[in-house]
Amino acid sequence: MVSAYPAFLFLSMVDQAPDPDRLDGLLRSWTGTPAPNGGLDAPVWRRIEARSARLTWVERLTDVLHELDARLARPQALAALVALALVLGLGLAEWRTQKAAARVDVEMSARYLALLDPVVR
Repeated sequence: MVSAYPAFLFLSMVDQAPDPDRLDGLLRSWTGTPAPNGGLDAPVWRRIEARSARLTWVERLTDVLHELDARLARPQALAALVALALVLGLGLAEWRTQKAAARVDVEMSARYLALLDPVVR
């Protein structure tokens, strides 16, 4: 037997929905302002700058690698990196192929001219 109790709860929650006009009035009347941070930002930034000033290049590299690792933990970023690597790899391969083809064309032209006129050598 199915109980009507959950349906009753749902209907009673619908009946108790807040009045939007009352909520708008409360939001308009609110005058609270956030408390100032008490100057905590300045000492924190001074500590960060002091630490970064005395980091060695190995520590900086480690920080960069940790940051990269944190950013690549997201699947979207990893997919973007793989796509970028593929595009760059294919572009580099195409460039090298065109460069090699141009070099072969120059060599073939020189050989053809040498066949036509052996004295040109």
